[in-house]
Amino acid sequence: MERLKRNPAGWGLMLGGAIVAASTLFTWLVVEAGGSESRVRAIEAVTGQTILFLGVLALVLGVLVTLSLGRGKYVWATLGVLVSAIVVAAAIWGIVDADGLAARFADAEAFSTMVTFTPDSSRGDVVSEAFDQGALSARAAIGLFIGLAGGVLALLGALFSYRFTPPVAD
Repeated sequence: MERLKRNPAGWGLMLGGAIVAASTLFTWLVVEAGGSESRVRAIEAVTGQTILFLGVLALVLGVLVTLSLGRGKYVWATLGVLVSAIVVAAAIWGIVDADGLAARFADAEAFSTMVTFTPDSSRGDVVSEAFDQGALSARAAIGLFIGLAGGVLALLGALFSYRFTPPVAD
């Protein structure tokens, strides 16, 4: 129990992972076509389910960092850095280029189900063309910003886990 109190960085990784996982339940993208809007919750897409998995993995890595003794925590912290950096990169991509992230969501969905519209192009290519032509547009929604905040918290928690903590006297 003492180890849980002495490593607040591990708590940051755990809390950040939980926030990322919870953010997938919110709307990440709003796609507009014509005059109608479609709200895309991350959990409804394969890419969003991957982000959910990464959030849960960050939470588990935070627990392992907190409970680890010696050099083991550095392995878990390094994995936490990688996992949270992927989430942060995806969230920043969605803020900077929501159309590109929406096309990637569609492309990953098509690849996972092996469905294509024509033999020469994938669903992501068709969606990308629609965005380029102006038939579709996307913008970031609240879930994306919540995911970014959770990813940054997890990343900071993983990075601060590298600092030395004296061993606990049991």
